[in-house]
Amino acid sequence: MADRFGLEKSVLLHEVGAYLRARGHKPDETGRDLYPVHRLDRGTSGVVLFAKHHDAHRKLSMMFEGREMKKIYWTLACGIPDWDACRCGVPLSRAEGKKGRGRALVDFQKGKEAITDFSVKEKLGNVSWIEARPLTGRLHQIRVHLKVLGHPILFDDAYWDNSWKCEILTDLPTQRLPLHARSIRFKHPFTHKEVEIESPMDEDMRNLLQRLQAAAAAKSP
Repeated sequence: MADRFGLEKSVLLHEVGAYLRARGHKPDETGRDLYPVHRLDRGTSGVVLFAKHHDAHRKLSMMFEGREMKKIYWTLACGIPDWDACRCGVPLSRAEGKKGRGRALVDFQKGKEAITDFSVKEKLGNVSWIEARPLTGRLHQIRVHLKVLGHPILFDDAYWDNSWKCEILTDLPTQRLPLHARSIRFKHPFTHKEVEIESPMDEDMRNLLQRLQAAAAAKSP
């Protein structure tokens, strides 16, 4: 299923469940008719995977834990990296306490392994269109790793410096986090055939990217 995750996980879960039930889908032996396999950060768009019965949910969840799911994310980040591709392996932990809840921290002592491969798709003034391929699935992994590399995601109110200014768009519109789960690829847990699910970039992020591309082209010699 490819869609925006919504403000609450249950919203998309209920919408997809209603869609399937209208087409004859029946609950499994546990009485449930849909299982979320993974989640996206609030504000992130793109591919979300659901299972239609308990056995599929168990197998798919094990594939996530075993790093058998190949995920690609697209994002727009501050600045231009001095690399075309790199790997970030900084370990991460969850912040504790009410003020830190829902945030991730760099933690070299007690943090869990976190690995993300990055590549630059396009350089747009002092903004980069970046592709991320997370090998692990820690909280806010892509967001924190890009901050560690010195290129936080635009409008990321948890991790970016809002004093940063875009050079080519002085009226850069504030919007949701431009982070998009572009695709997921895995072997079907029962047929073992290769499955790839893609989601087109949502309208907000696509419009922002197109504005940046047009502004960069206008400023090029």
